[in-house]
Amino acid sequence: MVPIAMGGGWATSRWLDERERHMREEELGPEDGWEVEGGRVLRGGAEKHSKSPEARAADLAQEAAWYSFAGNYNAGISANLAIDVFPSSAPARLVRACWYMQENAWRVVREDLSAPPLRDTPEARLLLEFADRLPHAPNWRHAFFDSWKAVGQPDFRKSALLPAPIEWNHINSESITRLPPGEDWLFPIGILSPDSAKDREPWMREHVLSCQSAPLLLALREQLLPLEAQAPLRQACLAAVEERLGQLAGSTPRTLQLALVPFLSGTSRSAPFERRELEALEKLVALREWKQPSSEEVFREMRTHTDMLHGPAHHAWVMTSLAQSTSHGSWLLQRATASKAHLSEDELRWLGRLLYEVGARLREQRSRLELEMGLRLQMFGSELTQHVPTREECIAAWIQLGNWEGAVKKAAYDRWPIGPLREESCEHRARDELAWMQAFAGRGELP
Repeated sequence: MVPIAMGGGWATSRWLDERERHMREEELGPEDGWEVEGGRVLRGGAEKHSKSPEARAADLAQEAAWYSFAGNYNAGISANLAIDVFPSSAPARLVRACWYMQENAWRVVREDLSAPPLRDTPEARLLLEFADRLPHAPNWRHAFFDSWKAVGQPDFRKSALLPAPIEWNHINSESITRLPPGEDWLFPIGILSPDSAKDREPWMREHVLSCQSAPLLLALREQLLPLEAQAPLRQACLAAVEERLGQLAGSTPRTLQLALVPFLSGTSRSAPFERRELEALEKLVALREWKQPSSEEVFREMRTHTDMLHGPAHHAWVMTSLAQSTSHGSWLLQRATASKAHLSEDELRWLGRLLYEVGARLREQRSRLELEMGLRLQMFGSELTQHVPTREECIAAWIQLGNWEGAVKKAAYDRWPIGPLREESCEHRARDELAWMQAFAGRGELP
């Protein structure tokens, strides 16, 4: 739906809103477990009697939140249904206000925020401030950030009104099922959602073997590794992914990220390191770069694959995060833990130093996932080397990272069901997520 312009947008919004509601009611019938009574849409059958109106409205509000996050007009339909089921639903009114902010329907936004269920709550106060600032702000993210600061930086971590957090790897299933025909989208969609590649495993393998993008292959590898060993997609593609990455990297990989793929592949995560493996890892940690290209460049590449999805920047950020390959660090840590009872004291110190060096490469990156994994490797490495100063420094950095992350969670940035907030932040987070987090902690300007 095209965003409604200010001014005459309110009347248009109400017409569209009523049209959407009638369309939804017509689609729902007894066979779906729904019934309409006196213009109110109620859940029918056993579920109607097993859930209270308040609980059903909460479910619909959460559904509306996912739609609103994706910029899908079904947000308004689901929120209206929730309010029909339980007019006093504060979560439903909050989600509806967030959706109609995106539609520039300011009158309905203020009506919802002034309704008794929401009036005078911290959430409503922030959204009212947000609504006042947004028309004059350069963008959504700064309008939100400045509004949060203006109302005293309230802590929304335990908010009962905001929907469940929009996780970094949330995939909108409607985005996948409504793609246009054609093969250009199928490979990246198979990476984003391995379930969508069911019965297309040979096709995926063919595209793996011809893929020219190491980040795409690394992202797929991250999705394949957690699957069961007998999963058809893993069986069809994992070895092919690693083979193709080896071809792209050549005999002398330039980055530690790519060099670790053949070093780790084929080994058990519970297998202790052997001395010959420590010798091989010693050569790998001499590589001075964790990855190339940068996360910002990877994001721009991934963005070309997600244009047809709801929330394209969000999905590009998911793929960028996967391409960071932080599972390398988890794999090394698991094998290092298994080695404690099998290596000599000198070998354990050697292993600790190697882990610390891998962690150093990760800590040079500017994403939360990479910094977190780098610190985990360095803390364990310092434990093995028994070097107290480096361990204390890592613990201090770990606490600092937790404080930065806590500040973003305090603002509940990823819980506000407003699509442009998430969309606008993704490229800036890809460029420097740590600067983004630090701004919420009062350590710099918001990118």
